[in-house]
Amino acid sequence: MLLASTINYMDRMTLASGSRRVIEELHLTKAGYGQVEQYFGYAFAVSAILFGALADRFSVRWLYPLVLSLWSLMGFLTGFADASSLPWCRALLGLFESGHWPCALRTTQALLAPADRALGNSILQSGTAIGAIVTPLIVAAMLTPQPGSWRRPFFWIGGIGLLWVVA
Repeated sequence: MLLASTINYMDRMTLASGSRRVIEELHLTKAGYGQVEQYFGYAFAVSAILFGALADRFSVRWLYPLVLSLWSLMGFLTGFADASSLPWCRALLGLFESGHWPCALRTTQALLAPADRALGNSILQSGTAIGAIVTPLIVAAMLTPQPGSWRRPFFWIGGIGLLWVVA
């Protein structure tokens, strides 16, 4: 779950880490880019409630890998986005990423004794910091002067998420 939290944050941070190139190459205004990020936030906020209810009613054994697969797929597909599809990719990423926290918390509750849950949830949460640290480094290493090189990190990071589900 530490790795799932890391991947969750990596998918979220990839666009921000390459935003300058995305704005330039897709001919977005700064306000337009802000709207794209706003769609992510709205979708995340609304669907977090939905996934909380789903995680309470259905097995996270199936729900958790499903949402991780879907958010990783949306991250991967963002690598193909143009200016008109980018808002949809981000909104769907936010929608599916919000399922991580309810599923992760239900998992720690099911696997850990009450006396161990605070530590378990702390380890789970530290994945977000790891993702925030490594994502800009990964994106910077993959960016080249070549147009479209901002797309490569989406493919790699989205692919890592899909591999995690298989593993």
